[in-house]
Amino acid sequence: MGFAQDRSLAQVPLWRVIKNNTYSPAATMTKPKHQNVTGMPDVLPRDRRFFEIVEKACFKIASYYGYARTETPVLEYLELFEKGTGLTSDIVEKQMYTLRTQGGDMLALRPELTPSLVRAYIQHGMVSWPQPVKLAEFGPVFRHERPQSGRFREFRQFEIDAIGDKDAALDVQVISILCNIFHALGIRDASIQINSIGCSRCKPNYRRVVRDYYRGRERSLCKDCRKRKKVNILRLLDCKDEKCERLKMGAPETVDHLCTECHNHLKEVLEILDALSLPYILDARLVRGLDYYTKTVFEIFSTKKVEEGERAVALAGGGRFDDLVKLFGGEATPAVGGSLGVERVVARLRKLGIKASMEKKQRVFLVHLGDLAKKRSMKLLEEFRSAGISVREAVGQSSIRGQMSFADKLGVDYALILGHQEVAEDTIIIRDMKGGSQEVIPVHKVIKELKKRLGR
Repeated sequence: MGFAQDRSLAQVPLWRVIKNNTYSPAATMTKPKHQNVTGMPDVLPRDRRFFEIVEKACFKIASYYGYARTETPVLEYLELFEKGTGLTSDIVEKQMYTLRTQGGDMLALRPELTPSLVRAYIQHGMVSWPQPVKLAEFGPVFRHERPQSGRFREFRQFEIDAIGDKDAALDVQVISILCNIFHALGIRDASIQINSIGCSRCKPNYRRVVRDYYRGRERSLCKDCRKRKKVNILRLLDCKDEKCERLKMGAPETVDHLCTECHNHLKEVLEILDALSLPYILDARLVRGLDYYTKTVFEIFSTKKVEEGERAVALAGGGRFDDLVKLFGGEATPAVGGSLGVERVVARLRKLGIKASMEKKQRVFLVHLGDLAKKRSMKLLEEFRSAGISVREAVGQSSIRGQMSFADKLGVDYALILGHQEVAEDTIIIRDMKGGSQEVIPVHKVIKELKKRLGR
């Protein structure tokens, strides 16, 4: 007998069927033996949607400006980051995950994306491509630091780099793309902080005046900055320690010590930002904690205070790295780029109350009764896929109640019911899950009927 005759079961609300079989996993489970590594969280299906919409927005906007998606490996030779990021940077000194292979090679899990993209530019001869070469990448990076709000040991970055052109307009384009991404996601309070840290000609003089400023003030520095003062004086300006931040407010400003070329470059960047009506703050003491930056450096913050005492959240940053290609053995090649922290952006979306758009609701569920019907339903699923109709199922379930319970939880509009009798007669039942009515139709007409009912 087909399922159509079992009306008493089909018309019982599913919550009544399962009400007396309530099971609470939380009440019986003990703490699992194996858990994720601290600072390297799982991304569950309910959270994944946020990451997907961020990724989609990033590439949709970046691709409009000609940035082509690229993928580099998560493992690189250690030297790449020691040389590029800088031996005295926190990333290299404290945060990298390194390993030695059986063959003796020293490798590192990438702590950022820029050195890998520049290495790929040189290795694959992109210098012969039309310049600038515009690259975009989205992927995991790894840093061994104390996990806290907004900081993880494994997290995702999105980066865009334009390699092969020194024009100030590209600096602004990178900034504009990142701001456009935030705007598309619903973050409308983005604020740009920007500065120039000079080039190889004017940086040495600025380092000297900063060193003179901090001479005699060592006791007012945090422990880390006392060490940094000996190896890279500019990193004192990037410290977020409260007493170091107070002290740096009196430090010399970079804009007073730029060469003519760097001064004119910064002036042009600011003029283009004005022309695009992009709000910015010129922070003349802004530096970034990576050694390869030259000229323009910037950070983008979300400034709206959601909670009392909340600080502005840095969502993105970047700048020029005109010396990095040459440092890696290529020809002198100007470049500019920027990246955003995906987890930070997702956290900000949640804090601002911005919801991820829900996935398209499942509207059809295929129910089978018996082995013969299961085999026929598997073939039907492929026919639905070819026709572009999304249909959910529970082929591992043999119980009608279990399958209908699943369909009820999904809130589908229609259940397609296939039992032994329906297979023998080449028919299928379409049940309206809301109204309770059902109809038997020839199975070869089911796709056409579904399209009509779904308004396709």
